[in-house]
Amino acid sequence: MPDQTQAPAGKGTVRKAVAADLKVGLICADHDGNRIRIDRLDVSAGVLEYHFLNDELRVQEGIQESSVEKFLSEGWYVSASASL
Repeated sequence: MPDQTQAPAGKGTVRKAVAADLKVGLICADHDGNRIRIDRLDVSAGVLEYHFLNDELRVQEGIQESSVEKFLSEGWYVSASASL
C-alpha cells in the first residue's frame, strides 16, 4: 500500500466552507463528523438557519440560528463538488 494516497481530483475532496458556498439545502460537516443542512439564508441580514442531521441525514434537532460570519468561523466543511 502506498505511503500517501490521494483522492482523484474533484472526487471525495472536502474544503472549508466560504460565504460563496452557502445556499439553502447545502449539507456541511465539522471536523467531528457532525452534519447540518442549511434551511434558510438571509444574505442581506447575514443570518442563516440550519438543522443538525443524524446518520440517515434526517433532522436531529430543532432549528439553530447563526450569523454567517460566526458559522464560517466554526470551520464547517463542504464537498468540493458542492460549489460546482
